Parts: sequence; structure tokens; C-alpha cells
Amino acid sequence: MIPRRPIPRRLALGVGGLLLLSACQTPPRRASEDGSVDLLTLLRDKPEHSRFVNAIALSGQAERIGRRNGAVTLFVPTNEALNTLPRDLLALLDNPPASPTPEQRARAAALVNANAAFGLLRLADIQARRGQVVTWDRARIQVNPTGPRTATVVRDGVPPGPMRPVVAITRADVLANDGVFHVLSSPILPAA
Repeated sequence: MIPRRPIPRRLALGVGGLLLLSACQTPPRRASEDGSVDLLTLLRDKPEHSRFVNAIALSGQAERIGRRNGAVTLFVPTNEALNTLPRDLLALLDNPPASPTPEQRARAAALVNANAAFGLLRLADIQARRGQVVTWDRARIQVNPTGPRTATVVRDGVPPGPMRPVVAITRADVLANDGVFHVLSSPILPAA
């Protein structure tokens, strides 16, 4: 019989500590989409929407979103969907300055205002309005359902074309306690 050597105390504590640490770690918690958190918290929790969140902050429009101002509907493009924007605007959204210039704020505000509307407008609510929504920049968009949680979006006076792809809602009705957002395949662009 081979005699057993005791495990050095340091090694035992190190291994035990690692096991305890791994048992205590839980996967990162994602914000719930059941209406229990606010829109900005919900969006900040979704890295695929970080550029649009930066646009909201950069534009100064974050103060318009919240329970005290009433419900809001956002049409939120993914980061990938925003790749069609001009390079300088993308650079601004990827690395927003701490003190933006009025021109930088205006460019971000144009994007946000074209993709936001007052009121909690789920896809069914939009259909009850004959698919018509008025955005913060006072433009009208037409939302046409293509499935239970999908639709196409056309801005009045701005038909899709080579430089303006068809905008699709790929996932509708992501609910927050101060509004709702719909995920877009490309941004609703302001009129040129």
C-alpha cells in the first residue's frame, strides 16, 4: 500500500476557493421584457442596440422617455442595421463625445425623432389606427403587418429605393413600463 501524502493547505484552500467561487457565480441577468423595467434600462441591457442608445443620449432626447412624460414607442434598429448610415455618423454613435456640439446633437436627434412616437403603440394598436403612426419629427409612417410580430414600415414621402432599403419590424412589442419598442431591420430615415 502506497502511503498518501497530505494535500498542501495552500492548494486545498485554492481549489476550495475556486469551487466556491464557481458555485456562486450566476449567469448575467437580463432585463425582463414583461413591462417591469423602463425603456432605457431595457435597451441598455441589449448590446445589439447600443448605437441607438448612444443616439438617444447624444441627442438629449433621453429626458423625453420616462413615465413622467407618458408612454413612448421606439422603432429601434440593431447596430448592424445602422451600418447603412454615413461613416461619420456611425463613428459618432460608436464613440459619442462627452461634450457634443450642437450639430452632433442635431444629427443624433434627427435619427431618434424619425424612430420614435408618443404613446404605447403595440403592433395591434397600430393596426387599429389603420397602420398610421406620427413620429416625433411629425412625419407619418405606415406600418403594414406581415406576420403576428412582424411588419414593414414606410415613411410617407420617402419610398424605399436603392439607398433606402425596405424597413421591417423583425420583432414587435418588446414591452417596458414606460412604453414599447419594435426591433427594425434598418432605421427609419428622416426626410433628406
